[in-house]
Amino acid sequence: MAVRVTTICFSLLVSITILSNVIESYESGRRSNVTIATIHGHFYDCVDIYKQPTLLHPTLDSKRIKMIIVKELERQKKGKSGGFKAEEYWLNKEGCPIGTVPIRRMKKKQLQNARDASLSLSNEYSGNNWIDFAGIYIQASPPIERFFGVSAFLCLYNPQVRGTGQYSAASMSLETGAGQKFEHIQVGWIVHPKMNGDNRTHLYTKWTADGYHKTGCYNTHCPGFIQLSSVIPIDYVFPRISDIQTNSKEEVLLSVYQTQYLDYHLVMPMLEEEIGMWPYEIFDSLSAKGADTVRYGGQVYTPAGQDLSPAMGNGQFEEGHWQLTCYMRKVLYDIEVDGNRQQVPPDDSKVQTQESRCFYEGNQHNDNDGYWDYNFLFGGAGGGEHS
Repeated sequence: MAVRVTTICFSLLVSITILSNVIESYESGRRSNVTIATIHGHFYDCVDIYKQPTLLHPTLDSKRIKMIIVKELERQKKGKSGGFKAEEYWLNKEGCPIGTVPIRRMKKKQLQNARDASLSLSNEYSGNNWIDFAGIYIQASPPIERFFGVSAFLCLYNPQVRGTGQYSAASMSLETGAGQKFEHIQVGWIVHPKMNGDNRTHLYTKWTADGYHKTGCYNTHCPGFIQLSSVIPIDYVFPRISDIQTNSKEEVLLSVYQTQYLDYHLVMPMLEEEIGMWPYEIFDSLSAKGADTVRYGGQVYTPAGQDLSPAMGNGQFEEGHWQLTCYMRKVLYDIEVDGNRQQVPPDDSKVQTQESRCFYEGNQHNDNDGYWDYNFLFGGAGGGEHS
């Protein structure tokens, strides 16, 4: 037990040191940067893309990363033909100037809360904490050897989060390994008041290369994820969400894929916007071999000592009714066939489902219609049921 406690304390010390350095870098680099505001009242510093704090990761090949950034800046300078409307999100109607990236400016207390949210990732599966998942997952087995990307349309909702430190998310993940060799990338939307300082639905990502023992965090809270977009930050607030009462549906298409250079990139294909990337250097097996599992669904977290869990999805689950339940559609993953990468829907014979306590999944199937294709439902009210 003493060895375990010492290891945990050391891991926390390393994480705190790294995160503290990142926060100091945020503060020291702001004086000469432009600051812009969103329609939601959030302020962002437009940080030089080459000087963003996440580039502090000690293993990064800075010359290689700079070459990737140069190509992205060239693309941005050619102009965007995507559907993102900066005038509906930024008060300056433009976002950050090309060559800079938006990094949220937070007060000291909120910075501490955001840091604590990332530090708590290593404890989510321990003690009396509750972490619930409802959705589908697929494990690699012949003829599928590994996975190299994930993609899906995620229906956007704003579930109720009831306690301090809780969150509710809809996500998709690339995973490999276990224990301290667990590596993963997770992306999606999240309601996380402690991390974001509000109850809105945000874009998010988190990653680790060792089961969150010494590496990994949310968004850009530690060196790792590199922001590339000058207009869509990694903690972007979705301006519109679905409404059951009016039967209006809002969605986001997210895609994570591995490049020929073994880096993973996050894009919003419908908006033709590349949000950012995870350099291959921060991972081991995930970069070299790909993932052995892909996962799609809802995830909620309830810290120990809290009786009421947050809602998942839209807070209800109605079997067979996509109008009344949160869903994902056009679910895809990237595999390798004869040396070429292909994006394909899940094979029904390989899909496994998971439910947890009062959170459910259902109706997983492939419509093969070009719109829904492979889709499923998930969600639940949460509350006081802990069994």
